[in-house]
Amino acid sequence: MKQPLTVVYVADTRLPTEKAHGLALMKLCEAFARAGTRVEVVAPRLLRLSKKDPYEYYGVKPLFTITRVPSIDLHPLRVARRLLYLVQMVSFSLCAAAYCAWQYRGRTVVYFSHDYMPLYFLSFLGVPVYYDIHHFPGTNFMYRRIMRRAAGFAVQTKWKIDELHRRFGIAKEKIVYWPNGTDVDIFAIEESVAEARHAVGLKAQGPVALYVGQFFAWKGVATLVRALAHMPPAVQLVLVGGTEEDTKQLQKEVPESNNPRILFVPFQKRETVPHWLRAADVLVLPNTGTQAVSKYYTSPMKLFEYLASGRPVVASDLPSIREIVSEDTAYLVAADDPAALARGITHALTDVADAAARAARARVHGARFTWDARAQAILPHLQHCSL
Repeated sequence: MKQPLTVVYVADTRLPTEKAHGLALMKLCEAFARAGTRVEVVAPRLLRLSKKDPYEYYGVKPLFTITRVPSIDLHPLRVARRLLYLVQMVSFSLCAAAYCAWQYRGRTVVYFSHDYMPLYFLSFLGVPVYYDIHHFPGTNFMYRRIMRRAAGFAVQTKWKIDELHRRFGIAKEKIVYWPNGTDVDIFAIEESVAEARHAVGLKAQGPVALYVGQFFAWKGVATLVRALAHMPPAVQLVLVGGTEEDTKQLQKEVPESNNPRILFVPFQKRETVPHWLRAADVLVLPNTGTQAVSKYYTSPMKLFEYLASGRPVVASDLPSIREIVSEDTAYLVAADDPAALARGITHALTDVADAAARAARARVHGARFTWDARAQAILPHLQHCSL
C-alpha cells in the first residue's frame, strides 16, 4: 500500500507572527494536510515567542504538527540586530537539520521551505529539498548550492520563472507557478458598509479609502498618504495594520500623514479584517514601482482578500499586480504618483455603478485563488520529488 507523502516545512519563522509569511506558511500546510499529506512544521524556539496558539491565531485546523527546535536568540539585546539575526538563523538551521536527520532517518520525506539557509544544511542529508521562493534568490554560496540541488521550486509570480531560468539555468519544468491565496469564504461576507462600520467601531460618516497591511517602504503607504490632498475633502483615509513604531516613523518622514482625515488603526485580529474591508468604500494597494520586490515578485495576500471582499479595488499598475487583475476587475494607476492614485480612488467613489461592476467581477475572478488551489498545484511536484 502506497504511503502518504511526508512534507517537512522548515522555516525560521516566529509562530505566530503578524507578518504575512507566517499566515502563508500555516495556510499552505493546512491545505497540504487536507489533501492527505503528512505535514510537520519545524520552527525555532525563541525567547520572544508569543504564548498565543498558532492554530487558533491563524484560524487553521491542527491537521499537522509544529515542532520547535533550539536556536540562539539574542534579539532581546536590541543591538547589532543584523548580526544577532544571522546568529539565530545559523543556529536554528543547524539544529533543524540535526533534528530532521535523526527524526526522518531512513524515511521518505521532502524538505520544504521558503528560507534558503535551512535548505542549505538540509541539502547535505541526501534527501529532496524543495524551495518555495518568496524573495528572489541571491548569489552567495548557500543560494548557489540550493539552486543546483533543489528537486523543485514553487513561485508566486511568472516573472520568477523566466528569471530563474535566465540567472540560474533552472529548467522550467522544475518550477511550479501558483500565486498566493486567501480564505475566500471568510472574506466574501455579505455586509453593508453601515453594518461593517458598526462591527469594527468605525465612526466615519463619509467615503472611506482603506489600506490593510504593513507600512514597509515598498508597500507605498507614503504615496497613499500624499494622495489624500488630491481627493475630495469628505474622503477619509483609514490605514490598518501598522505597528506603533511604524506609524510614528511614517508621521516623522511624511508630514502629510499628520492629517486629521487619516485614521491609524493598529494591527487587527484576523477575524475582524473582513469587516474592516467591508467598511470601506474603496480598497487601496499602492505598491511602489521603485523596488523589485514590489514590481516583480510580490504576490500580495491582501490583494486576494480585497478581491474576495467585493469592494472596489484601486492598485498600482505593476507587473506583479497586473498578473492578477486588469481594468475589468480593478482601477490600475501609475505607481508612486499621488495624483494618479487620487484620481483612481475618486473615480471609484464617484462612478458607483462602474465600481460595483468591477468589484463583482473581481469577486468571481478572485474565488480561484485559494490555499487549496496552491497546494494542489505544488503537490504533484512534491510527489514526483519523493520517488
